Amino acid sequence: MKKSLIALVVIGVAAAGVVYVNQQAEDAIKQQLDNANQSYRELAASGEMPEISLAYKDVSANVLLSNYSISGLEISLAEMGTIATVDLIQAKGIKPQSLADKGSVKVTGIKAASAVLQMLPPQTSAFMQDIALHGDYDYAYTENGELMFSQQTRINDEFALNYSFSLAQMQQFWQVAKDLSALPPELLQALLTDEAYIGQMIEKLAAGALKNGNITIENKGFIERTLAMTAEMGQTPDYRTVQGMALAGVGSAPQLPQDMKDTLTAFVQKPEKLSLSFGFTEPLQFARMQSGELAEHMVSPEAMIKFANVKLQAN
Repeated sequence: MKKSLIALVVIGVAAAGVVYVNQQAEDAIKQQLDNANQSYRELAASGEMPEISLAYKDVSANVLLSNYSISGLEISLAEMGTIATVDLIQAKGIKPQSLADKGSVKVTGIKAASAVLQMLPPQTSAFMQDIALHGDYDYAYTENGELMFSQQTRINDEFALNYSFSLAQMQQFWQVAKDLSALPPELLQALLTDEAYIGQMIEKLAAGALKNGNITIENKGFIERTLAMTAEMGQTPDYRTVQGMALAGVGSAPQLPQDMKDTLTAFVQKPEKLSLSFGFTEPLQFARMQSGELAEHMVSPEAMIKFANVKLQAN
């Protein structure tokens, strides 16, 4: 009985500790939002930008799992009031004033508010009322200096833009990023407006290199629906006319390899999915791009495609 009581006390103390730590994390996130609002007010007062303010319904933190979220975010702009809302922002592996080696952010339900919709032409307003933007962002850094990041941006379930890149030799830049993330907001803002410091950051970035990447777009009727709306407003030709113009442009591109012309033609005829990938035999250092050493690989589209091993796939 005594042992059971001790166990219960230990569990109770541990649970209370978890609740306390989570509350502290939630307070830190709220403080960061308050700091952002204060910064926006100061910038507005100096005339550098209109006053932006952020409001939210709830903040949640689970420190043990490194999960954090902000729900019901509202973005307001001066006298206009709320201009956009965000249903939910979820972060994993990301902590206040620190930079984890792996993290992700998921943003759900970015929508234009009524104040913005009322300013738009009727057709555009009706179109935008149904639009919700979603985004998934992931990154991972490894001890050997590789940094991988990816993003997926979606419009409803109708359209998606996805990309991923892999970088190498990023140790110097990553250390700078970690140092910056540990700074208080006021000092961070001062450094990011210091031209000399920005120059040092660019030097650290130049030591890194690009390994490979992929960019994909997926369409499930959004392009067609958008062109139908703009054609109704008289801003663009109708879908079939635009499609014909695109096909003619692809067919007449003089320096585009025939296999890529065929791929683009297939996508224009049936715009569902288009993917572009590239990869270098050896990681391409950013400093070499700046120095002009790569001029021999940039003399023509064919040379660039071969150098970067560019591949294009449709549907």
